Amino acid sequence: MANGQINIFDDVIKENETFVIVVQGVYNKNGLLIKKILREYPSLDHIAMRRLFEHLKDQYLTEPFDTDQAFFDITVYTNEDYAADNIYAHTKRHRHPGDEWTHTSK
Repeated sequence: MANGQINIFDDVIKENETFVIVVQGVYNKNGLLIKKILREYPSLDHIAMRRLFEHLKDQYLTEPFDTDQAFFDITVYTNEDYAADNIYAHTKRHRHPGDEWTHTSK
């Protein structure tokens, strides 16, 4: 047995799995969190998804926050008809401290 952590996602990902990356701005409007889709990237293979995910994290690390924006949210889903139960990776950059991303679920 190899040393290291077992990745449960590797057991469920199909060989030709496609991914969708969704970038959202989340805003605090009178105590309610409102999501706004900023970008959506469908039909990505595994290699393209990983590269784009890292690129987007770099890009949105320095992106200024809009008025009332609480955080940026980048989510990777494991199919074209994405839903909350198909999350492959998820990360957020909050307004404060705003200089780093949360850990992803992957």
